[in-house]
Amino acid sequence: MKNIFSVLCLLLFVTACGDKKTTQPLSIITANGEITYQVETAQTPEELKTGLMYRDFLAADSGMIFLLNPPQQAIMWMKNTLIPLDMLFIDENGKITWIYENATPLSEKYIISPLPSKAVLELNGGDAKKHNIETGDTVKHRFFNNI
Repeated sequence: MKNIFSVLCLLLFVTACGDKKTTQPLSIITANGEITYQVETAQTPEELKTGLMYRDFLAADSGMIFLLNPPQQAIMWMKNTLIPLDMLFIDENGKITWIYENATPLSEKYIISPLPSKAVLELNGGDAKKHNIETGDTVKHRFFNNI
C-alpha cells in the first residue's frame, strides 16, 4: 500500500511539473514607450493547433506567440478558446501589420490576416487598447532576431 501511495505521489508531482509552461520575454515598442510581456511560444504543429484553447485565464502581461514558417497569410480562430484575445499579426521585421481586437470566445469564425505574417501574438482581450498598441509598432522577440 505504501508503494502504491509513493507511486501516486510521484505521478502527481511529475504531472504538475510537466504542466508548467515555459515563457520568455517579449517587448512591444509603442509611441508611448515599451511594454513587456512574458509569452509562451507555439512552434510545433501541436502547439500551433492548440494555442490557448481550454484555458479560462491568462495572466496580465502574458500571452502566446505563434511562429509561422515560412511567413504566410495567417488564419486563426477561437474554437475552444474560453477567453477574449487580441491578435497582433507581425511581419518578418517585427512590425505589427494588423490587429484584431477582442476576438469572441468559442467562435469558429476565421480571422484572416490581410498581409503575410511571420508571427501572431495573442494577448488578453483589451490589451491593445489599454496599452495603445497600434499597427506599425515593433515587437522585439527572438523570432525576429531583434533583441
